[in-house]
Amino acid sequence: MSHSPKKDCCRKDNAMKSGFFRRVSDGRTLQRYRCKTCNKTFSQATSDPAYYQKKRQFNHKCMMMLGSAMSQRRVALVLGLHPITVARKLVFTAGQSKKKLRESLADCSFVKAIQFDELQTIEHTKCKPLSVALAVAEDSRKIVGFRVSQMPATGHLAAISRKKYGYRKDERLEGMYSLFEELSEKLNSKIIIRSDECSYYKSVVNSCFPDSKHEQFKGQKSAISGQGELKKIKRDPLFTINHTFAMLRANINRLVRKTWCTTKKVARLVDHLWLYMWVHNSRLTAPV
Repeated sequence: MSHSPKKDCCRKDNAMKSGFFRRVSDGRTLQRYRCKTCNKTFSQATSDPAYYQKKRQFNHKCMMMLGSAMSQRRVALVLGLHPITVARKLVFTAGQSKKKLRESLADCSFVKAIQFDELQTIEHTKCKPLSVALAVAEDSRKIVGFRVSQMPATGHLAAISRKKYGYRKDERLEGMYSLFEELSEKLNSKIIIRSDECSYYKSVVNSCFPDSKHEQFKGQKSAISGQGELKKIKRDPLFTINHTFAMLRANINRLVRKTWCTTKKVARLVDHLWLYMWVHNSRLTAPV
């Protein structure tokens, strides 16, 4: 059995070949090495992020299914896995997606314009709404960043929410500032930014992108098509962000309107968004 190297000396250039072994999970034959300094053994797979996983062959399938409107239980049923295994695959693949995306989006200076807005969803119940702030490159439709923030219930649910769950802090502004501070490090300072006429958007943009051109457009009535995200107008100036929101609702099961697959933990919604963001940027949009 291979042992995870604990010293810097356990490298290929400081080791000799020490046989092979067949990995049970996917049947691959892997080279084993023995360190010349400490005499410990390691293999090609020792530094793999999926090290010790017994069902690594399902990682990619789970990721693509979870990013294609399938629930965790349905993925488990189709692949013949335990639901807990799929839940763990969600967390693992989300972490790998986050790492890859941060590397690929480290420098987005080529992006000429972005559009941003907020999508509303829920945490367990409609009395506990959440806001997903999203920024999208206008030309390529690549998602360049997002933040999930809690918000208080509104309308007729406000009093019910306060009575049942107590006061709920509105963290949308804080989340929006956090998102734009991150974007300011990788986007051109003179970028064109487009959004709707939300009252606090202007202050956020002026604070983080003082040299940018911020264009705001009046919100329009939603169409029945596109999960209620597309608008009933001939030419939507915010089509990119609205179309992306429609894709999120169509491809992330917990965001579908009138669904029974709700988010129970905010952290899992964040994981699911990282996973979908990788699928969206690498598979559903054209390469830059």
